[in-house]
Amino acid sequence: MTFALTTSLKIRLQGLECHFTWKLDYSRSKLESLREMMIDISNREGVQYSWEGYLYNFLAYLHYALGFTEDALHCLKKAEEAIRQSSQDGVELSLVVHYGNLAWVHYHQGELTESQTYVEKVGRLLRDNPSPCPGVVWGERAWTLNKFDVSKRKAAVYCFRMALKEDPENKVLRCGYAMAFNKSVDRKDITPKLRSEMLEHLRIARELDPEDLYITVMYLQRLAESGQVEEACTLAKEVKEKALDCFGGFGILLDFFKEYVSHDSSIDLARRTLERHPNSRQLKRHLGKCYKWKIFSLEEKRNPMRHILIENAVNLYEEVVALYPKSLAVKLELTAMYKESGRFDRADKIFEDLLLEIEGMEPQDLQKFYNWYAQYLFYAKQDASRSIDIHKKAVEIMLPTGQRDSSVRVLLSVVHNGGDRAEEIVDFLDGLDRDGAVSQF
Repeated sequence: MTFALTTSLKIRLQGLECHFTWKLDYSRSKLESLREMMIDISNREGVQYSWEGYLYNFLAYLHYALGFTEDALHCLKKAEEAIRQSSQDGVELSLVVHYGNLAWVHYHQGELTESQTYVEKVGRLLRDNPSPCPGVVWGERAWTLNKFDVSKRKAAVYCFRMALKEDPENKVLRCGYAMAFNKSVDRKDITPKLRSEMLEHLRIARELDPEDLYITVMYLQRLAESGQVEEACTLAKEVKEKALDCFGGFGILLDFFKEYVSHDSSIDLARRTLERHPNSRQLKRHLGKCYKWKIFSLEEKRNPMRHILIENAVNLYEEVVALYPKSLAVKLELTAMYKESGRFDRADKIFEDLLLEIEGMEPQDLQKFYNWYAQYLFYAKQDASRSIDIHKKAVEIMLPTGQRDSSVRVLLSVVHNGGDRAEEIVDFLDGLDRDGAVSQF
């Protein structure tokens, strides 16, 4: 293939709608975390089949971006099988994103003729379509962005809206839109009017697909937040009897039982589900979180038998860390368990290892690490000065997260209490507060 043809091919590739052109090229740690999440979803029993092709296309991209070409090609094969089974009407148009991914993979592999073939396939499919971007393409892009990162959820909502313009009767898209819309708003920004709107979208989606447990648990969560707790509890008990595996909303359901019934009820549900699926690493992680919630609850801190629960949590989290060796969140949760059990040397080792990895962390992960490490230094090591230094590092990362808010509050409490470094902290915060973000506290 001549240089001119190669250049022309690259230009056409850049015009395709697929994972390689949706600006998903984040850091390796971010992509690794996403790949783990997609693998967990693909391993669930009863994956919602309508999304399965999207899942394997996305997972293929993640495999390829991380250098696992054979895994990527295997997932692309599974994606096409799933799309052909779930999109029997207009199946070829549903393969536009898939063919785009194949075109890019072959291009990167130096297989330019094969790449050109898939580019031409996409061109033929779109040539007779009235819209330059079909609804199925908007839908797959929306689903991917919604899964990719919280920063892309508003874009996902827009893409779902565009998809529904093309196919307003599509219940899968309508359910996807309800999920994305509910996830796109920070809890602190939800007004009564907005909560009502979110609840209505979920109600409509649930009527369209009453078997979608993810939609149902999101709906009952919003019901409870709206004050309709009794109705939400009744619905939760019904879902509990259906929850035969670790479906997408299982974590939300556990959180609901913890919040509105009891800690023991969430632990019991997680344990019973894990007994049915003993090899599920995701269920082990869920159970670990249930242990953590109870360990740090006010009533449990007065329990003379608390040490037994802590020991169970330590053992489980050690197993979960081995199952998720790249997960920052799981490692940090294990440090909290070590602290509660008095094993400070083991917690120290985790933090020391993570300090060697900070150069490769995503800003949001780094902010979370600093916030956790600062709290550990203060409560476990009684090193208030070093803790302040690390909280400042968390605050310097200008992302509006709960971790940053937590560190700001700690620093302000030092100021209000008249600590030795109060003036230094005031100058530091004033220097960062260009948009009045700190003054809200």
